[in-house]
Amino acid sequence: MKDTGVSILKTIWSKQPDGRWGIQGMKGLTFLPKKGQDKSYFAFEGELELMTSNPSGFSMHELFRSFGTTDFLVKQSIVPVVAWVHKESVMRTIGTGFFVSCTGYLMTACHVLLDPEERGYGIVHRDGHRLRLLDGLEMGVLVPINPATGQRGMVFLPFESSWYWGDWKNSPLIHENERFDMLTDIAICKVPTWPRGEGHQPLNLSLNAFSREERAFVLGYAEMPDISFETKKGLISLTEPQDELFVAVGNVMNVFPNNHLSREVPTPGPCFDFAAKVPGKMSGAPIFGADGAVVRGVVSRSYSGEQHAYGAMLGPAMHLPLGEGTTLHNLMENGNEGIAQIHGSGL
Repeated sequence: MKDTGVSILKTIWSKQPDGRWGIQGMKGLTFLPKKGQDKSYFAFEGELELMTSNPSGFSMHELFRSFGTTDFLVKQSIVPVVAWVHKESVMRTIGTGFFVSCTGYLMTACHVLLDPEERGYGIVHRDGHRLRLLDGLEMGVLVPINPATGQRGMVFLPFESSWYWGDWKNSPLIHENERFDMLTDIAICKVPTWPRGEGHQPLNLSLNAFSREERAFVLGYAEMPDISFETKKGLISLTEPQDELFVAVGNVMNVFPNNHLSREVPTPGPCFDFAAKVPGKMSGAPIFGADGAVVRGVVSRSYSGEQHAYGAMLGPAMHLPLGEGTTLHNLMENGNEGIAQIHGSGL
C-alpha cells in the first residue's frame, strides 16, 4: 500500500476588486518523509504545486505566491520566529509562528516572546497586554522569496505589536526576578503587509477543541540553528540557510478545557497533550487536526527525547482582548483581515 504521508488543506488568498480579501484557490498539500526517516517525525520531500487553476485575478506579485514547491508554499504561512540585537550579525532562532490573517496577524507561543528577557540578551517592556522591545532589540519572522522571481533569500518582518495574557508576580526572594503567570501559552503578533499591499497567506483556523485519539500533527522549524546574515536593500541573505521544516505526528491523549481553573497540568490555560516528538524550536508552531483541514492548537511544551508534547487550545485565545474592545474573533467575524475559519462537520 502506498504511503500517503500527512496532508493539510492549503488556501491561497488575494485582494478582490471590492478591496476585501478572498480565497482564490484551495488544495491539499501532502508531506512524505524523506527516505529512511521515521513516519512520526520527519523532513519532507518538496513537489512543484500550482495553488489555483485561475490565476487571472492575481497581480504579478500575488502570482508568485500561488505556485512553487510544497516547501515554499508552506513557508509563506509557517515562519521561523527570530530575535535580532542590532549590534550583532547573528539572529537567534527562538521558535515557530504562523499567519492567521492576510493583514499580518500571526500566532506563536507566549514563552517564545519572553525569550530575550529569560535568556538575558534584551529588555522587554510590558504595557498592559502588549510587549514592547527596548535597547536595539527586534523580534519578527522570516518569510521566503519565491526563487521564480529571480531572487533568493528571506525578508525579515518585524513585530509591530505583540499581545500576551497573564500576570507578573513578585517573588518573596530578593534575588529572584518577577515571575510571569501565563493565562495561556499563546501570543498574537502583528507584522506589516508586503510593500505593494499583497497579503500574507494564513492557515485555516478552527475554534473547536481536539478530541481524544484524534491525530494531530505539527509543522515547524525543529532543528533550525541561530543564523548568520548580511543585509542588502532590506533583504536578509542567510550565509547557511538551514530552515528546513519538520513534521511531528501523534494522537491526542487528553484534553484539559478548564486547565486555567483546575491547573491539572503545568501547561497554562486550556490545553491538550499528544504523543509526538516535538523539539524546542517547534514552540509556537501550528497543530493541525481534522486530517489537516484546520489548525486547532499551538505548540506549548514538550519533554526532551520523549513522544509527549502539549498544545494550547487555539479557540479560547481568539476571544482574548487586543485592545479597544477588539479580539481576533471580532476581526474574523466583522473585519476585513482575511482570517479563514473553515466550517463543516467535524471541523
